[in-house]
Amino acid sequence: SLPAPSRLGYVGVRQVSERSMDGIISRFFPQNNGDEAEDDIDKNANTTQSSSSEVDFSTGHYVNRHLRSTVASGKRPLSISDQELLRCIGLDAYVMIRFLRFGFDTSFYPFLAACLILFPTYYNSPYEGEIAGDDGGEAIVTDGYFQFTMNRLAPGSIRLWIAFGFSIVYFLFILRRLWVEWETFIELRFNFLANGDVEADEGGYGMTYGQNNVEDKIRRPNSLAPKDDVQLHLEQYRNSCMVEFIPESHRRDKELFEFFNAVFPNQVKRAEILLNATWLSHLIGERQKFIVQYENTYAKQFHAKQEYKKKMDLMHDGNVGCCSYLFCQCCGAPPEQPADPQVKVDGRKCCGKKMVKALPYFLAEIKRLDRQIEEEHRRLMIEKQETEDKDYSSSVFASTLEQGLNFVKGTVGELRCSTGFVEFKNLTSKQSALQCNITGTTAYMITTSAPDPRDIIWENATVELAGIQLKHSQFNALLFTGTLFWSAVVVSVTSISNLDKLSQVLPDWMIPEQGTFWYGLIQGYLPVVILELLMLLIPVILKVIGKKLIRFKSNSELDNFVFVWHFSYRVANLLIIILSGSLLNTFEEVTNSPRDAINKLASGISQQSQFFLNNMIVAAGSENLWELAQMPNMISHFLIHQVVTLEAKSKRALEKLEEAKAFEWGTVVPPFIFAFMVGTVYCTMVPIVIGVVAIFFYLATKVYTHQALYVYAQPYEGGGKLMYLLNKSIFIILHISITIFGTVLGLREAPIMGPTFLIVMNLITFLVRRRVYKTFVEPSVTLALTNARIIDEENERKAERMRAYQTYKEEKKEKRRQAIKAANQNSKRFSLPSVSEEEEPAAGDAKEKSASYLPTSLATSASKTVHFKNVESSSSSSSEQQKLTQRHVAKAGEKVKVEQQTKNENDAAMDFFLYRQPSLNKSLWETKPRPYRD
Repeated sequence: SLPAPSRLGYVGVRQVSERSMDGIISRFFPQNNGDEAEDDIDKNANTTQSSSSEVDFSTGHYVNRHLRSTVASGKRPLSISDQELLRCIGLDAYVMIRFLRFGFDTSFYPFLAACLILFPTYYNSPYEGEIAGDDGGEAIVTDGYFQFTMNRLAPGSIRLWIAFGFSIVYFLFILRRLWVEWETFIELRFNFLANGDVEADEGGYGMTYGQNNVEDKIRRPNSLAPKDDVQLHLEQYRNSCMVEFIPESHRRDKELFEFFNAVFPNQVKRAEILLNATWLSHLIGERQKFIVQYENTYAKQFHAKQEYKKKMDLMHDGNVGCCSYLFCQCCGAPPEQPADPQVKVDGRKCCGKKMVKALPYFLAEIKRLDRQIEEEHRRLMIEKQETEDKDYSSSVFASTLEQGLNFVKGTVGELRCSTGFVEFKNLTSKQSALQCNITGTTAYMITTSAPDPRDIIWENATVELAGIQLKHSQFNALLFTGTLFWSAVVVSVTSISNLDKLSQVLPDWMIPEQGTFWYGLIQGYLPVVILELLMLLIPVILKVIGKKLIRFKSNSELDNFVFVWHFSYRVANLLIIILSGSLLNTFEEVTNSPRDAINKLASGISQQSQFFLNNMIVAAGSENLWELAQMPNMISHFLIHQVVTLEAKSKRALEKLEEAKAFEWGTVVPPFIFAFMVGTVYCTMVPIVIGVVAIFFYLATKVYTHQALYVYAQPYEGGGKLMYLLNKSIFIILHISITIFGTVLGLREAPIMGPTFLIVMNLITFLVRRRVYKTFVEPSVTLALTNARIIDEENERKAERMRAYQTYKEEKKEKRRQAIKAANQNSKRFSLPSVSEEEEPAAGDAKEKSASYLPTSLATSASKTVHFKNVESSSSSSSEQQKLTQRHVAKAGEKVKVEQQTKNENDAAMDFFLYRQPSLNKSLWETKPRPYRD
């Protein structure tokens, strides 16, 4: 039996036995080759089939055996609950939840081991912080909180070997756990590349890929608009690619089509160049603002009129309070009739603005913009057609000068853009275009997989890619330089915790007494809260830079940019906080006693753990509960329901209230990575920290699983691209943590352990990273051509089944037509009214259907039985024939209308393209206000 369907098709595929390989790396991180996968698949193959095709039991179809050798086997199928979770929240959100589980596993279980190994080792150490050969130097702190830290181990102590061995096992456990995550993710990634993430719409007319259900497509009504046709969207999305660096000689639809058709003969369906329709987009935006203003104003006016009507009805009925009645009768103050809403419009400069009625003004502006938009759209289409018809040629000097100006501005002239979309007829051709070297250069006809249309930032879609790359490099350098200034901010914030130094600057009345609640609050948590509030500004600034200055073309690229630099600044926070206090103390001690300075540097890293411990406590409690409470949304809903009232809101505003927010990975995920980084850095040195980190990940897993299911909803899927960012971040954190701990061992007079740990563990991490890249990352970036060919063959089989079904329907219809014709010929002998092909009698349906499979004699008798009661006198037979003739003519006219409507809809479907700019796609325009309520 097949497993339950999910958002990505069928998950939970066949399990295969794992095979061990020689070597410790190969044993714990095995790599399957093609032969092994083929052997595992052949175990389930049907050996009775021919050598060219075999049965694939996961799909139930015959698949070419040469294409089945690369099918990935599911070593780690998902549980039923995980399958349902994946179906509900999508692959990107599921990857985030898996990372939270990964963080919990890599912190909770090591914390349990630390309770059994490290805590007794540190607590029972006889070292009390004295420094041998010290001449009045300050002792290392080893009491209280630091009794369970590495500060309790004396420099050069043999107990350091315990910490050394614990760290090796800990980092190997993280690497192994990461490998397991990749084994789970790779199957889901392949399913996404093959099947996409399109689900059936509410009406059931769409078709979810991964299910071999041709009838869903057959039963899809012809009246479905192309913009609502999920199957059409899926086909265009899967077979389209984005083309950059289109030369000026090919910046026409015809030239672009002919170029790709020459490379892939008869495999290109359409090609379109993006147009720089800036003014048209501006006009459409202005019209949309007037439409929204009209809807909001009308809703307020309608609500005010309804309230006035209710008050007047109450007064006439006498159902009002005594005080209100006496006040209205004595003072003569009945309810005031609401006036028509007015709006200020620009008048002459000398007279300022004037007031006009709002609703007629908005409607007039909408109609005016309708005419301008139609004229501008017509002008663009005419100019585009003229550009298509004529050959483009220009001088070298003019072309070079124009290219230079366009490069500086980041855009190109009207109707000439270096970006376009090409739709192929099948998935194999598209994957070939993505994976092959088409032109032999990186600056000419570069193809990438077309992003989801909802992912594209259309206002930036026509920007030159070369300009985006240049600005990206410039801002990368600028943001990297900004970390130097950011360090001053972080140091100033963390210095708040040092109240002794602040007392030298601030007056005494501003410093609370030691041991009080306010003293502990300021010293422990105030710096943490201030730093987290400052970190909230980082993603906002990065979004503005990416969208308005660099001008990325898709939200995924923007999210990637925000993720990288948000994570980078959090790494900078950790390094700055660790080194700031330790280095300052080291510089003060280095002139007096170098050995004491080294010991102070080693112990200072552990002392800075208090800040991160408080940070994790705040994150585990306040931040998770704040996310769960959704206070901003609660406040906005309260104000609208209790103060503004729902009746005064338009339908669009109410839909916006019900609209679910989406996860912004660049904002949400970096705090999780920061918690993982804190745990890996302090796991061995301060194991208490990793216990708090485990609590954070446990609560975050519960909270964000709930939020992903009930609060947030992703408008589109990125196919698990978050996994690749997390993979890079995890390996960077591992290298940083290994380097910090190896350095600490070296500073604690462990000349063998320090360099050994530093070199060996970094080498092992590097080897595992390279194995992960070769085994998982590189093969999963694009869909394999063999898998693409399997999908194309499956689509061909579906199309063949549809053609066979249509042929069967036509043959059945023809048989019925012949049977009705024979029945009409026989009925003339008895003066019976003839039976039309389109008529469906209310009774005797089964008999009529069976008549088409009966001999003529039996069909005649059946005809007599059905229509015998309709026999009348010969005087009325002529009138009945006239009525039937009129009915036949009317039905024939309706049939012609239906056929014409179907033809028009098919033409519209052929003209509809998912990647046509919204400003040029007239089927997506909104030209009039929505009704107040349905």
